[in-house]
Amino acid sequence: MKDNLKIVIVVLIVIIISSFVFYKKPAPVSEPVVTQENSIKGCYVATLAKDVYTINILSQEGETFKGTLRFKNFEKDSSSGTYEGTYKDGILLGDYSFDSEGMHSVMQVIFKKTPEGFVRGFGNMNSDGTRFSDLNNITYDTKYTFKNSSCASL
Repeated sequence: MKDNLKIVIVVLIVIIISSFVFYKKPAPVSEPVVTQENSIKGCYVATLAKDVYTINILSQEGETFKGTLRFKNFEKDSSSGTYEGTYKDGILLGDYSFDSEGMHSVMQVIFKKTPEGFVRGFGNMNSDGTRFSDLNNITYDTKYTFKNSSCASL
């Protein structure tokens, strides 16, 4: 009986020691890694008649991005400024901070990633016209397709 007890104790000790030796810590949860395959950095251009619209993504870290947005209209007021926000699940959503007609404004702008580049989304805005009232009710208009391009020529 004592021999059986000694065997059980030795087996338990071996199990405990081996569990410490082979234990692996779970990997820490971190920001998504931006690789060349999922990077959105670059310039994207949409041309509608004589109007030229440009998104230039300058930096991307995880789900956040920073860049510029420019709406160069042929015979209307144009605007340009910074565009910063998040890129998650193929949706580029950010705040466009710009000057136009002598005033500074900020408004939310949304795009959806496509194989060609990005398509601009439109939807109802809140009462002051700065944010979408319902992000689940956005319509993407393919005539506003921003294709990957070079900003050097603009």
